[in-house]
Amino acid sequence: MWRESLRIGVDSIDSQHKVLFEKIGELLQRIQRPETDSRKEYASIISFLKDYAVMHFTEEEAYQRSIGYKDHAAHKQLHAKFIASVLDHEKRLVSSDFANKEVREFTGMLLAWLLHHVADVDQGIANEVKKPGILSTLSEMTCESIRDVFHKMAEIDPGSIKNVENHGETFGESLIFETDLTGDITGYITILYPLELVRNLVYSMTRFRPDAIGELEISTLFEMSDIISRSICSHIARKDGISCDSSTPVITHRLDVAPDERVALDTGIGIIEADIVVNYS
Repeated sequence: MWRESLRIGVDSIDSQHKVLFEKIGELLQRIQRPETDSRKEYASIISFLKDYAVMHFTEEEAYQRSIGYKDHAAHKQLHAKFIASVLDHEKRLVSSDFANKEVREFTGMLLAWLLHHVADVDQGIANEVKKPGILSTLSEMTCESIRDVFHKMAEIDPGSIKNVENHGETFGESLIFETDLTGDITGYITILYPLELVRNLVYSMTRFRPDAIGELEISTLFEMSDIISRSICSHIARKDGISCDSSTPVITHRLDVAPDERVALDTGIGIIEADIVVNYS
């Protein structure tokens, strides 16, 4: 799970990140080989992850303050939102007696959020992270957001991700997530993941290849779709100087898509399609 590209260059923070990823790896291994005592093991690992994440965030935020990190307040808000999500999942886990389904959903969310947070947001703590230039079209914003997320979460060279014509996959062979746009605009973003892409993506992130697409994989895609959508929103907001936000993604079966922009990208591990509709107030 841990990889050297995740280092930010602060030994104490890097060491704590490594522990978090090692524990997620233990959880993934347990999920792959459930046994009669799995629920006790799940409870132990998840309790450790929750407590360790709280400790880690406290120490990371203290370090940020000590160096006068300019994005400290926003970073702290991300931590608080994540902990609230973990606590919400914990209630459902306890209520279900750590049922495999709930554990898999929690693990998918945790994996995707932490991987992107460390590979993207945390890199700004000790390094100067260059923001992309202002992009002019929705297609450019969408492609940039997808390339960036796949690079940071699955270590795919963004330069190797190429535009292709509509890939022709049927909706029945794909998972489709839709996010509503809010703020000074309305509209939606629809992201289509063919199942083979999902399998390869999860393997690239975890080195575990799923036999079937289940709660863990779907939960991971929920988080990734949210990250991609928020990235597109930030591009729109920067270009037009307006408020743009995105709702929580939902699985959809939309068949009547007539987007303002449609992109299909060959990621090297499968093709992803995204459709976007924007209505300015």
